[in-house]
Order: sequence, then C-alpha cells, then structure tokens
Amino acid sequence: MTDLDRDHRATGPAAAPALIVSDLDGTFLSPDGTVSELNATAVAAAQRAGIPVIFATGRPIRWLDVISDLPGAHPTVIASNGAVLYDLGERRVLRARTIDRELARDAVRLLRREFPDARFGFESGRRFGYEPGYLLTDDLADDPALQVGSADELAGADDHVKILLRHRERDTDEVAAAATALIGDVLTVTHSSQPGARLIEISGPGVSKASMLVEVCAELDVPLGDVAAFGDMPNDLDLLSVVGRPHAMENAHPLLLDLDLAVVPGNDRSGVGRTILSWLDS
Repeated sequence: MTDLDRDHRATGPAAAPALIVSDLDGTFLSPDGTVSELNATAVAAAQRAGIPVIFATGRPIRWLDVISDLPGAHPTVIASNGAVLYDLGERRVLRARTIDRELARDAVRLLRREFPDARFGFESGRRFGYEPGYLLTDDLADDPALQVGSADELAGADDHVKILLRHRERDTDEVAAAATALIGDVLTVTHSSQPGARLIEISGPGVSKASMLVEVCAELDVPLGDVAAFGDMPNDLDLLSVVGRPHAMENAHPLLLDLDLAVVPGNDRSGVGRTILSWLDS
C-alpha cells in the first residue's frame, strides 16, 4: 500500500475535488520555506483542469510573497488563521476580522496573571507590535513593519487580527489549553508553532481558517463536501473538520495524526502536489 492509498474512505482511485485548499508552512511549502517544482506543477495542472487551489495560512499578508508568482494559484488567500481574506494579485484586503481593542486588553491582563513570564505580540497584517523580549533573535529588529512597546499600549494602538503569546519555558500545547480555559469563550485560541517556538495564536470570536473558507465556498458556489484540504498543525483542525476530504501531512502534529484523516507524504516529499497529481491522473 502506498502513501496515497491511506484514505480509508476511498474504495478506488479518488476523483478530483471541486476545490483544493492547503496550508502553507509544514504543508505546501518545503521544509526550507520554498515551493517545490512538483508542488508548483500540481497547482498549474489543477488550474488547467478547472480546480481552484486556495491557500489558507497563519501567515500575515506581508509574508505571502513566497506564493505571489505561483502559476495557477487562486488569487484569494485566507491569511492570519482566517482573520483576513486577501487578493494577492491586487494586493488588497477583501475583508478582515479584527479583535476588539478592549477585549484584547482584557485578554492580555487575564493571560498575564496565568503566565507572568509571557511576552505578547500583536498582528495587524501589515504591521506587528511586540513587547521587549518577544523576539527570539534580533534578526528582524530592523524591519520597518515592527514596533516595540508595552502590551497594553500595543493592544489599543491598532486593529489587530491576531494576538500572539510566547512563553520560553512552558509547552505550547499546555499553554494553549490553559489559555483556552481562560479566554476560549470570547476569543479563539490555537497554535501552529514548531517544537521550541512555544507560541500560541489568538483570534477574534469564531475566527478560523474554516470560518473564512465557508464564506469563500459560498461565494464560489462550491459545496464544502466537494473540497479537499491539507494541513499539519492544530490551527488546521477546524479547516479539516468542515471539508469533505481532509488530509493530514505525514509530518503533522500528533493531534491531527490521531484523527481518522487521510495521511499523505510529508512536505519534504511534496505530499500535496503528489496527491493532486494522483487525482488528475486517475
């Protein structure tokens, strides 16, 4: 049995879906952060077959250049874990789901009591504010999109699509669980960090990759049951739960691999592209 035969729901060669949505880091992008030739070929082939390929990522819109010249990709990108819908071709925000500023301040105060050693960052899409000590290195310190300040000042200084909490000692899953218990009834808590990053991500109420995909599919008149999706991290769980054909990467977080999902080769072997081409070949 090959890697592509591991979808327990299929009894034969899988037909091509009506739409494909893929996460970027750890999923579509190779481990070095680039687009492999095989994945690029698959996206172009899907377009020729009339199948849109949309990306849904935790990345802010200023970090989307890696796919800006990708032939065949749909120009609409779901960014910042579903808080932003972006037209990459026109470099234009189509819609944004921001966090109420007072709610952001209240959430930071609650989380600070639980995690006094935490450091916070605030993502608006085009700008990023952070507390001293938030960055793990100084490599990005000269980036004009970055601003340093106190968490309380930054929380009220802009309309943010995401709050980030970094803890240098506590396990990411542990921090995410504790944060969900504290603020999960009013904000959305998730994470997509690699081991060692110790980073969680907080969005507005009900905001996720899935919530924005539901809107996109309604506009494209594509049933969610005809959508295939690929992901590797907890911030992809909602996305994978709403589509008819969810796929986890072989290199995915254990939370995904413990579910009854089709598993495809890892991003080091262009698993997304291999799977797409297998559908088109069949």
